[in-house]
Amino acid sequence: MIDCTNRYMAVMCQEIGLMPTPLAQCIMCLRDGIAIAGAIFEGYNTYTIQTHIWIKDGCITEKEWYAAIFDYPFNQLQVNKLIGQVSSKNEKACKLDEHFGFEVEAVIKDHSPDGDLLLYTLPRDKCRILNSPKWQRVLKVVGE
Repeated sequence: MIDCTNRYMAVMCQEIGLMPTPLAQCIMCLRDGIAIAGAIFEGYNTYTIQTHIWIKDGCITEKEWYAAIFDYPFNQLQVNKLIGQVSSKNEKACKLDEHFGFEVEAVIKDHSPDGDLLLYTLPRDKCRILNSPKWQRVLKVVGE
């Protein structure tokens, strides 16, 4: 089940150590009422938006959730680029972002005790979910 209210935002923020901005929005994937994945969007400026994506270890999410987390910023908000911040030590998050089509655009050296901060970006035309023929059916369902 997909939940687009901010009811579960605190759960995700605790998982990823984030203090969201007051206007942040989230799209959560729930299984039996428990959050197993989420995406928080903040810092919208009509051209870009920051996103934080989290998937609970060992969980497989619904295809509709993947479609929704890219449909919302690109199709509903009409942004041109997503921005993600990932610690260089978080190999799973780096791999996930790269799987979606994100690329490292900048590196902030010695950002924290965990190493560098990688600034990943994803322009609309590089989004593997939106631009893949196999996802078009799922995107159509999400967009209705």
